[in-house]
Formats: sequence, structure tokens, C-alpha cells
Amino acid sequence: MKQLIPTLVLLLCGCVQQGPANNVRLTGEPPAERSQRVEQQQGLGHSAPDQFYRQQPITTVNEYSRNIVHELMQQHQALDDNAMVAVTDLSYTDSTLDQGSLFGHHFSEAMIYDLHRFGVPVLDYKATDYIRVTPDGDFVLSRNFEELKAELPIKYVITGTMTMHQQGLLVNARLIQIDTKRVISAARTFVPNHIVRALQQWQQQQTLRLKQG
Repeated sequence: MKQLIPTLVLLLCGCVQQGPANNVRLTGEPPAERSQRVEQQQGLGHSAPDQFYRQQPITTVNEYSRNIVHELMQQHQALDDNAMVAVTDLSYTDSTLDQGSLFGHHFSEAMIYDLHRFGVPVLDYKATDYIRVTPDGDFVLSRNFEELKAELPIKYVITGTMTMHQQGLLVNARLIQIDTKRVISAARTFVPNHIVRALQQWQQQQTLRLKQG
């Protein structure tokens, strides 16, 4: 009996030394429930995307447009207090510079918001002189140039270009004085792929829904 005691001690020590290196907390959770929980956690990003994104800090295009506006305003020379600024859509550098995109539209809208919060007088040249009432809704904005004023008191304009990159989108923006075409200030930022794809995937989903309907 005395000879068995050292053997048992050695066996117990061996079990401790061969235990897991990570800090694992053992619980009384049944194996079936534990396996189901692990599968749910592993598939959370695919089977429950809404729940996954609610648990993550949200970064959107707005964060990058805000950086652009702040950089433009920090670099600009003193603007006239009442000088109106217009914001146009961003276009891709390899295009004819007259082709819009969902990302470009949203980025310009975000810059309008940030400029207004910055105290810059922004003129929305897409606003008509009337409210157009239709079965689909009531609208005051238009992209039909025939419905807009030909001349507006715009002294400065913010525009820019986008360049596709393997890891995202490079955005260059500039504040231009209309009459002299002089670049008053310039700014740039890099938007990662997952931010760009978030808008593109949403647009594709809406397009598919319209086709199915």
C-alpha cells in the first residue's frame, strides 16, 4: 500500500502538468448546451449580422467626411462671413468627372452637415422654389437643372475626387473660389474597404428587392 501512494502522486502531478495552458474556467454547463453556444458565437457574424453589429462600435462615412471638413477649415484663409459655399458630389478620377455614385452622394451630404455645424454658410443649389407633391411623397430638392435657378450667389465650392485602392478609397477634397478657380484649401482621407462596402452592399440589396418586387 505504501508503494502505491507515490505512484498515485506522480500520476496526479502528471495530469496537472499536461493541463491546458490557457486560462479556462470550468463550469457545470452541459456539453450539449455548451456546443450550441459555441456554434452560435462562431456563426454570429453570418447568421445574426444585426446582433453582431449592435455589439460593435459603429464607424461610418460620416467620420471621414468630418475629418475632411475640419482639415479644409483649418487650412483655409479667412472666408467672407456671408459668402455662400456649395458642395458638389465627388467623382472618380478615372471617370469623365460627371458620373455620380452612392458613396459620392452620401459623402457630399455628410460634408454639408459638418460644414453647417462648423458655422459655414452653405447654399443648397438643388432646392427648388416650390414643393413638388407626388403620390410617392413631397419634395423640394431636384436634380433636374431646368427646375433650378441658373444663377446663385455661390462664391466657394467644395469638390473632390475618389481613387480606388486595393484596401479602400482615397478621397481628395478641395475648397475652390469660383471666380478665380483658386484652391483655397485641400484635404484628403482614406476610407477603408469595409466602410465603402457597407454602402455598396446596402444599395445592391435594395436593387434586388426592387427587382423581386
